[in-house]
Amino acid sequence: MGWWRVSVVFAVATLVLGAGCHKRFKGKVSQPNPLKAPVDTLRISEKITIVTGDMELYAPRANSGGLRMTKKRYPLHNVANFTVVSRDRLRFHVQVEHKWSEYADVSKWHAVLIDDQGRLYRPETVEKRGHKHVVEMWDYNTYGVRTKYGAGRGPVVQVFDDAHRRRNHLGNLSVFRGKADFVFYHHDIFTPKIKRMTLLVGRSGLSFSFTWNFVDDPIPGELKITTSRSSSDRK
Repeated sequence: MGWWRVSVVFAVATLVLGAGCHKRFKGKVSQPNPLKAPVDTLRISEKITIVTGDMELYAPRANSGGLRMTKKRYPLHNVANFTVVSRDRLRFHVQVEHKWSEYADVSKWHAVLIDDQGRLYRPETVEKRGHKHVVEMWDYNTYGVRTKYGAGRGPVVQVFDDAHRRRNHLGNLSVFRGKADFVFYHHDIFTPKIKRMTLLVGRSGLSFSFTWNFVDDPIPGELKITTSRSSSDRK
């Protein structure tokens, strides 16, 4: 078991190799083991979504009200789930959103899979499924106003219909959405006795940890998916 712990630590380190500092995000879900219930279709896990943001990506708030446009941080959705192809083969579907095209190319990320016994697996193949450029644009107007005490002081008492005099460029932002499949193959890599699986994916400066806890009877009404961010690590 000690050897496996060393292997796990080494694998996690390789995900961020060469980075002076990196960000790690974690997400987990509780669900029944997909092999315990006999079904005729493919056994597909629950999706884990880790929502991140970027200090340079902001968009207007919907129905913010008032005269001033307020902004919110644009959510980046990083998603993973897996399909049990057989007891010997697992296919993990991963999506990453990022402001840089290079980072959103998930097929170039590193990945390792760890089960509850500490066994570590590396993907047999990585298949790129898509790389999309997502652009959002919005229009906004600037109106003249008259305040109670003049010179912009006090509450607004009148709004003029003169936005045509102050034309604004369309607001916009763009992100990249990459998708890839990580295929793991090993004899009995997944059985009804497996209690936990953790997929670690990452590259220089950024990594994600997706964990599936397999329980017989999840508590009804509990929050199934939780995410957290670790503090930045420095060499």
